[in-house]
Amino acid sequence: MKIKTVVADASTLIGLSRIEQLNLLRKLYGEVIIPQSVYDEVVIESKDGSEKIKTAKYLKVEKVTDSKVVELFLGYLGKGEAEAIILSKEKKADLILIDEKKARKAARRAGFEVVGVLGLLLTAKNKSLIPAVKPFIEELSKQGFRLSKRVTERALKEAGEW
Repeated sequence: MKIKTVVADASTLIGLSRIEQLNLLRKLYGEVIIPQSVYDEVVIESKDGSEKIKTAKYLKVEKVTDSKVVELFLGYLGKGEAEAIILSKEKKADLILIDEKKARKAARRAGFEVVGVLGLLLTAKNKSLIPAVKPFIEELSKQGFRLSKRVTERALKEAGEW
């Protein structure tokens, strides 16, 4: 299946920005939609890689139409994660890029294919966009990006780098 519509949460943008690989989004998906609250979080509030994210022409910022449904998620998820899931529903997205465990679970329950930053790196390696996954995982770790040991080991095994 060809991926057509992709929506991203802040964690993926931040992780890729920290390891200087934000451009993988364009190479893999062409255009990626990000909810307004995610843009605000990574560009206005945190400044974590904000200049790269702000100037990336392949990141399209959109507002969620049904903000009432977002409110229902807020006790369970962060605003960016909730908006990413709702915007994915509104845009009939093929894929959500999201890392946080609860948010991934909610997105899967809503029927979406979910990929986190490690899955994205695996895809990039499989398409020969990067030579290896391990150096990027190590850099993510050094940059303070939280990765579970189990998920990291699984990604390295899938990449043939374990």
